[in-house]
Amino acid sequence: MTTEDGLSSGWAAPVHLAPAFETYSEYEVVTAPRTRTSQLFHYTNTAAAVTGILPTGTLRLSPYKSTNDLWESQPHYPTLSAHHDQQDLDAGFPIWDEIDRHLRLHTKVGCLTQDVTLPSSVFNPDALRGWAHLSLWAHYGAGHTGVCLRFDRDKLVKSFLEHAGPAAFAFHGPVRYLSSQDGPPTRGIDVGQVAEFGADAVALAYAEANKDLLFFRKHIDWASEAEYRLVLLNQSTEFDYVDIRSALTAVVLGSAFPQEQVQDLLEALKPYPGVTVEYLQFLNRRLLCFPFEGFVPQSRSHSTQAWPAPRREGSLAERLLALRSAETAADARRQAAEALIQVPLAQLGEGAARLVSQLDLWPEVEVDSHARVTAVPEHLRTRSPGVPGETIHYERGFLCVVENLPRQSHTLTASAAIQVLDDEQLRLHALVNTEHWLPEGNRREEHWRSEQETDAANAQAAVAALLEELTAAVQRTRTAFDDARGVSPEQPEEAPCCPDQDKH
Repeated sequence: MTTEDGLSSGWAAPVHLAPAFETYSEYEVVTAPRTRTSQLFHYTNTAAAVTGILPTGTLRLSPYKSTNDLWESQPHYPTLSAHHDQQDLDAGFPIWDEIDRHLRLHTKVGCLTQDVTLPSSVFNPDALRGWAHLSLWAHYGAGHTGVCLRFDRDKLVKSFLEHAGPAAFAFHGPVRYLSSQDGPPTRGIDVGQVAEFGADAVALAYAEANKDLLFFRKHIDWASEAEYRLVLLNQSTEFDYVDIRSALTAVVLGSAFPQEQVQDLLEALKPYPGVTVEYLQFLNRRLLCFPFEGFVPQSRSHSTQAWPAPRREGSLAERLLALRSAETAADARRQAAEALIQVPLAQLGEGAARLVSQLDLWPEVEVDSHARVTAVPEHLRTRSPGVPGETIHYERGFLCVVENLPRQSHTLTASAAIQVLDDEQLRLHALVNTEHWLPEGNRREEHWRSEQETDAANAQAAVAALLEELTAAVQRTRTAFDDARGVSPEQPEEAPCCPDQDKH
């Protein structure tokens, strides 16, 4: 099977698998398997961490009414019911207010963020990590100048449950996010029970029976928080606290953490000898996490050196028009060139797929393929439109990578590419390399290279011959590759890379 660009599906650019996504990396994050770790994170400003949380060894549980979701910060009115012989009881706003006082105003919440990992093969495997939420850094991490505390979830939950008293309810778990929630989620409150047992007891029983729908549902607008909650319901309306000393495992510094606060933080961490410190850097719209080594890397300062004047003469408007014209002309030539070589390009892709199948038969290797123009020497690769030099209208190629197992020891690569030049001339490239991974620096060796030109009319025959030569060069290089990795297999009989030329 071939893709829309005419290449074998074995080495086509993966973006074609996900046309609904703007980038393949976005597609990966959305569709890759997710694993929730046993870690939880809490974002805060540095002052709160250094003067409150770390010295006291406690994490504060805040009143439920102070949460930022109106679903929670505003009163909840359950349906009220009464038996026919209790109609004289006042079932209006006074009882609602009393239930709300015992239910919402006596509830405290500890808000944490779940940690999710993606496979290491994903381009951005840290995209969903508990420390990687930009909005949480902005809202709770003092605009990236604060810290993110990492906890062992099981130890934190154990401490939380041990803290709750006998007249309290302690709940914990992940939050679910909904677009809407219909009024009272369950049966309501019986007025007769309130009169019999008291509003405080009925409110607690109602909360226990409906804890998930009351305390672990938020509007979908807050879904980016990936929240995990500790919920404590007792008779106090004040803050409550959970001991974190056995659960804290790391402190992550925000990407704008100030160097002058490092010493205060390290001093506050002295009672926590097993806790590690990490720091974040923001680069090209990604947060990267590194071990902290005592100093915060400073942002790169802007260069004061002036860029040389452009080689082209003319005003800004004239040069911009020339740039647009060059881009438009190059795009038209690229489309024509791509259409010109659809057949030989598909032929090249099919040859790559057959080569991969042969390489897969080698013992103790892992084989992969990519759409790359590795075979083209760098000085011959296409230039951007309008830049002086040889004009390459279109180029496309493949790269087969044979990794010895274990990986990062010995590698063999085989690649081929087609370039379209002026006057429907084509340039074909092929290359076989090996690389040996060494402590003092990897040793790369070029074993075979081919470069030839042909016209479009003879392209199929030329591509067939190139694939045969490439396959033969790979087999010749295999001996040196196997000797270097200590493998001496019996070579199975393999099919030729492509049919005889006289059949084309």
